[in-house]
Amino acid sequence: MNKHFNWNLNEFMHFFVMTLLSGGMIGICATSSLIASATLSENGRFIGAILFSLGLFVILAFEMKLFTGLIPDLPHAKLKNLWKLPVCLVGNLIGVFAVYFLVSQTSYGEMVLNTGATVIRNKLNHDNWAISAVCSGILCGILITISILSVHHSHKKGLSANVGVIFPIIVFAFCGFDHSIANMFYFYCLGEISWQVVGYILLTILGNMIGGVLLPLALKLKDNDPI
Repeated sequence: MNKHFNWNLNEFMHFFVMTLLSGGMIGICATSSLIASATLSENGRFIGAILFSLGLFVILAFEMKLFTGLIPDLPHAKLKNLWKLPVCLVGNLIGVFAVYFLVSQTSYGEMVLNTGATVIRNKLNHDNWAISAVCSGILCGILITISILSVHHSHKKGLSANVGVIFPIIVFAFCGFDHSIANMFYFYCLGEISWQVVGYILLTILGNMIGGVLLPLALKLKDNDPI
């Protein structure tokens, strides 16, 4: 029993560390994207989107655990493994905060924090911010899932997995679709908490989850698997 307990503990600790690293990677890429937007004027949005795509490439390459990266597995997940989703979310948010704190102490921290706060403030000031959060989150979830599943499906069609992983991320970052983990970096930059902020976070998570399971469910139907 002790051996089984130790194995489970080791498995949990490894999983949680990987969630921290994944969140940190998203925070680093969000920082690079914000710096590009703040310093490169017209081309900043596009360059920032390209820089942000590094995040998922690294996460997949080193098998880090990202909340939106686990969502495509939900249609196949066993009940005993569902604990991974909330634990991953918490770990990701801590990892993002760690990078936010480090960045805030640097010479370029003020520029990054001001730019990040502006990004999320513009979203919150939208008249239909709640609907926007869900719809934008769904679109982001779809693209994240395409990126995740490309690793497994691209080779079947003789396609490059790298293209399948990177391009959907560039698209969602360029369009500004809401990613629940990346958004947390911007909320940390904003430095405010309110019912609207909490609502936006929860609605974005909901949107990411809806968008994230659409393609996996469609693939299950194709394979005649029970949903």
